[in-house]
Amino acid sequence: MNISLATAVGLAATLLAFAYTVPQMRKLVHAGTAAGVSVAALANSTISGTAWTAYGVAEREIWVILPALLTLPGTAGAMVLAWSRGGNRDRMWLPVVWASSIAALAALVPVLGSRPFIVALGCSITLMVVPAAITAWRSADVSAIAASAWAMLIVDAALAGAYGLLADIDANLIYALVATSGAALILARLAVPPHLHARLVRLPEGIDPDVARDDLSLAA
Repeated sequence: MNISLATAVGLAATLLAFAYTVPQMRKLVHAGTAAGVSVAALANSTISGTAWTAYGVAEREIWVILPALLTLPGTAGAMVLAWSRGGNRDRMWLPVVWASSIAALAALVPVLGSRPFIVALGCSITLMVVPAAITAWRSADVSAIAASAWAMLIVDAALAGAYGLLADIDANLIYALVATSGAALILARLAVPPHLHARLVRLPEGIDPDVARDDLSLAA
């Protein structure tokens, strides 16, 4: 049986898309805290996964449908856990605005064409990585963030971008660029020692920058 390069890349992206959502949910299951985790980011990711799935169905692209669909259990599960375990709830208006915006753009495709929807969909990962990065960089304790999830997101973005090139899907290319940049920013935060972070970012009164957990390293 001959498998095309696009199919091979799509299959790899599907497997990795599911895999990269597991570490964060698993870490939240075992940790007693959701320190440094943005609930808004996870909510945005869940909405985006739903939108990507719908887009794949509309375009009849199985390797767009499956990766998006398989991220939903992990991101939705992590969102619920982060909410219940004291995750950061700042900017919770973002998921509402994002869901409304993507629904409106989808409804306006007959009028505006598909380009605005595709650009918004490709940039949707921004609504996960930006709140997550802001929360991480503003938090003294980032022990609940699974670094391995963000590292795998970079690999997933590379595969998504490769499939976008092979299948001529612009939304995938935009996603790859934004996801890689955002994940790298979060990994950079996790690599910063607590005492150095305290010098870079002013912490709230009463926060001891030297109080950190062993799993602040990249070996999440």
